[in-house]
Amino acid sequence: MPGGVGYYLGDKFILFLSEDSKTTLHKGINYPFQLFYGVFFPIVKLKHNAVIAKFQFLENHPVKKEWLYIPAENENFEDEVRLVLREVLRKNPLFGIPVKETAAEKRARENADEIIDTRKPSLFNTDAPKQKPQPKPKPAAKSKAPGKKPKENQKAINELLLNIAKRRN
Repeated sequence: MPGGVGYYLGDKFILFLSEDSKTTLHKGINYPFQLFYGVFFPIVKLKHNAVIAKFQFLENHPVKKEWLYIPAENENFEDEVRLVLREVLRKNPLFGIPVKETAAEKRARENADEIIDTRKPSLFNTDAPKQKPQPKPKPAAKSKAPGKKPKENQKAINELLLNIAKRRN
């Protein structure tokens, strides 16, 4: 996808603005209009019908299925964008996609939770850094049937049975 500017409101991605007017080809399909030239509103797919009922000028984007958009070629482009943005800024729950936290961001957030004493410089801090408690190991898996014993070594059982059979002969 070509570059553009994304806007966030709180923890939601609410708007993407792109001015790439040259792209008409995507995955081998040539569209009769510019794909990424306008304002895009990321909206969860289940909420599309409710948003389109209120703002009938919004269109489904052929490439980004979860995004509704207003092409910049519209005559009323600025007025339509203003109408939708008013609703977005009212924090309407229909608009926006929650931002997903990456694994690296999660690790950084967890490391930021460490207790750091800023009253003395870390150069002179001889105390060991406080570590988070290690997770407890999970208990061993129990057998599925409560009356059954866990299976023993089959090779040892076979040897025992062969020895008994030899003694009888």
